Order: sequence, then structure tokens, then C-alpha cells
Amino acid sequence: MAGLNKTILTGRLAQDPEVRYTKDEKPMAHFSLAVERFPGKDGEKTVDFINCLAWGPLAKTCGEYLKKGRMVAVEGRLQIRKFEDKDGNKKSFSEVVLNQLQMLDFVKPKKAEV
Repeated sequence: MAGLNKTILTGRLAQDPEVRYTKDEKPMAHFSLAVERFPGKDGEKTVDFINCLAWGPLAKTCGEYLKKGRMVAVEGRLQIRKFEDKDGNKKSFSEVVLNQLQMLDFVKPKKAEV
């Protein structure tokens, strides 16, 4: 039986999404999601910054509609990438590869030009 790898998060964008295109012109969007944790014993708020990655039409939607500070819910799978830096040190990088995204705050529609 295959394992289950599903991540669901709500939070605010820590920066505007960065949209790029692969050599095959496939869009990808990358952004960081600020997710608050429940306060600890000292009552201080803690925020985790989770890297998110979207591909295809979802990436285009991220680039068109999302801006820093927007509240969103995302669903996807956790991906851990391992690599070696230029000095030969082993590093790892985690991100959520999105399947779905839901905008949770209201965006005023643009006025139609006459």
C-alpha cells in the first residue's frame, strides 16, 4: 500500500508569488506562506514560513490574483529535495507542491474600462 502525503494549510502570503517558465513554457509559481501556530506557554505567537510551489494553470492563477498579505488555503503534497551546494555540503529543502488553492479574503473586482 502506498503512503499518504497530504498537506492542508491556511495562512497569508509572505511575498508576491514569483512566476517563471520552464524551457517547455510550462508556468511555475513559488511563494512563501506565513502560517501561525498556536501560542506556546509564554503566549508568544509563532509563525512558520512554508515554501509553496504551483505548476500549470494554477501557477498562472497565483501570479494573476495573489499578492503579499492575501489569506489562502492550500492543499498539496510535501516534497523534500536534497542537493549538494557548491562547497559539497549536503542540503535539503522542503516545499508543498499544490494541487488546490482557495482564496479566503475578498478582492475588489477591477472596474471595467469604457
